[in-house]
Amino acid sequence: SSIISFSPPTTLTTNSTSPNPNPNITYSLTIPNTTTPTHPGPIYIQITAPTTIQWIGLGQGSQMTDSNMFILYTSSSSKITLSPRSGLGHFEPQYTSATQITLLPGTGITTNQANITTMTANFRCDNCLTWQDGTGRMSPLDPNFPFIWAYKIGVPIDSAALDADISIHDYMGQIRVDLTKASLPERFYSGSNSTTGNLNDTTNPFLDYNPLTDSLRVGTDTPDTDTGSMMGSHIPKNMKQVLIAHATLMGLAFGILFPLGAVLMPIPISSLPVRKIFLHAGIQLFALGVTLAGFGAGVYIAHAAGQLSNPHPIIGIVVVGVLVLVQPVLGIVQHREYKKTGNPGGKVGVLHRWVGRGVVVLGMINGGLGFRLAGVGGGFAPKGAVVGYSVVVGVVGVGYL
Repeated sequence: SSIISFSPPTTLTTNSTSPNPNPNITYSLTIPNTTTPTHPGPIYIQITAPTTIQWIGLGQGSQMTDSNMFILYTSSSSKITLSPRSGLGHFEPQYTSATQITLLPGTGITTNQANITTMTANFRCDNCLTWQDGTGRMSPLDPNFPFIWAYKIGVPIDSAALDADISIHDYMGQIRVDLTKASLPERFYSGSNSTTGNLNDTTNPFLDYNPLTDSLRVGTDTPDTDTGSMMGSHIPKNMKQVLIAHATLMGLAFGILFPLGAVLMPIPISSLPVRKIFLHAGIQLFALGVTLAGFGAGVYIAHAAGQLSNPHPIIGIVVVGVLVLVQPVLGIVQHREYKKTGNPGGKVGVLHRWVGRGVVVLGMINGGLGFRLAGVGGGFAPKGAVVGYSVVVGVVGVGYL
């Protein structure tokens, strides 16, 4: 939840909100009185956040799927990138050139007297009453329209690319806004407090604007009010521990155990306490158990973060499925064939070895995709861990193949 506070301004009405737990983030919205369902026109949005935020987003709609999103991140130490994106599912939103946005003065990065550096995007959207070929719609007369918000804490992206990769959000939520209260009277169209004005390219409702004092605050101490409500959620508190467990278990299984169990078979080793086949099977079964534990943690993470459709968990499901359903069967059939013929290199044996190598190498690669998804250099994927993993699987992978 977040705070609901109302400080009705005397003239210009701008709806703004700050998601819990970061009050230094604000989203502000105002809609010209001439923008109506029958006469579509522009809307004006401001997004502000400290630069300790890696990226921050606002989306029109109640969920990621079919949402019209605006993603803000740094392009350098003094400039920002505002990327319009389409939410096509519960995975990374895709850049779209269909959304017509214009950045307004006041956009950029500033540092205040308290030495807090803030990135700001003031922008106008000229076609945001409909999006994705009419799949999404917003009426300025809607008293309870849903927006979604999200942000991730971490190192700056520093990219001018509109399609730059972004990692999983740390916090996310939804807010419902009474759009009838987000009005921009005609006298403000020219940017001055005159009795008349014309809406034009220089109109900027965020000149000399302070979201803390000049807006109608929307939030939720009192959910389901007639003005707005916000519900916020974030990655569960134990997510970092679960993510560490997932990465450790999967790294151990694919970086050490599976390759170790595989290379034992062709290496001539004498004076073992047990037959190599039993040692091989034991190590591989233990590795499979470790994998299943890591897989369970991974499914938990992907579900909590809304990332089950991401390539990383999809590849993981395929790899684990082959290891659980295919490899044990091939191994048993190969062993029976060997007992009958004495030939360890039959067709089934070759298939067993190469399927095993393929899925283990794919698992190693997928580990890298997992780090990328978590955000290399962020709190969930420290660079040291990524480098260590890369070195281990690189050396082991070359020796394994």
